[in-house]
Amino acid sequence: MTESQTVLPLLAKLRRLSSAQDALALMPTPMLDMSVGNLGLDPMTAIATVDLQHEIDSAIADASDTELTTAYHQTDGEQDDFEAASLLAEIERRNLGAG
Repeated sequence: MTESQTVLPLLAKLRRLSSAQDALALMPTPMLDMSVGNLGLDPMTAIATVDLQHEIDSAIADASDTELTTAYHQTDGEQDDFEAASLLAEIERRNLGAG
């Protein structure tokens, strides 16, 4: 992507949500009251992660065909790129082709 190009709102939103999910995953688990049992996880972190994933899924589902393909072309298209993989999966689901 050249510096003169601006990132589409869809791609910017996906990157923001993905970063938020990454930040949640790196947060330390708070000390829990073990008198109620060993929960092992902070349930609020899990709920927040699921909420973020729903927001990502909705953003992709609500995007137009043009938004999807244009946003995909603004990514590196790498297999390990979450945004690229998510966009490509929806492009393939809609049978649009990434080219």
